[in-house]
Amino acid sequence: MSTRSQSYRNIVVRLGVFLVFAGVPIAGFWAVNEYRGVGYKGWKFLETLDNPNFALDEDFFVPLWYIMFSLFGIASYILWYTNGLLHNLGALVIATIKLLLQLVWFPIFFYWEDTKLSFIGICVVWVMNGITMIFYAGMFNPSGMLLIPEQIWVSYIAVWMYFLWTGQDSSGSGAG
Repeated sequence: MSTRSQSYRNIVVRLGVFLVFAGVPIAGFWAVNEYRGVGYKGWKFLETLDNPNFALDEDFFVPLWYIMFSLFGIASYILWYTNGLLHNLGALVIATIKLLLQLVWFPIFFYWEDTKLSFIGICVVWVMNGITMIFYAGMFNPSGMLLIPEQIWVSYIAVWMYFLWTGQDSSGSGAG
């Protein structure tokens, strides 16, 4: 095989791997978003909640989750690209577990409508995201830095879930 064809082959392989790392999280989120009719504008459960005054409008959720999943995919790709799969296998396995936990959280909240379990679940995701950040940053710092916005977003979701679960408004007084 000539050097030129090897170069093209490397480009195609890297592009394919990038599409997998960036596409799988986005496709997974899309699938969960469509789970049981929970569509972009169809989040009827959100409309029924007694949200605290800091709750974002539902139109922000899908774009923000897409951005977070995309950053996660890009960080994973960069990690793979810089050090290879075998060198980063532990970090990528932990990241996969984190991703699966995130995908499980969506039906707990939107289908089962269980705010207590949603709060517990998002706290587990927060911890796993922190562990993933530490692993990614230890392997290649920019990959870990790309996960900081997701940690901030998951922190917001955790606070929101706590307020929904306990029935408090943002002033700290009870809803009832």
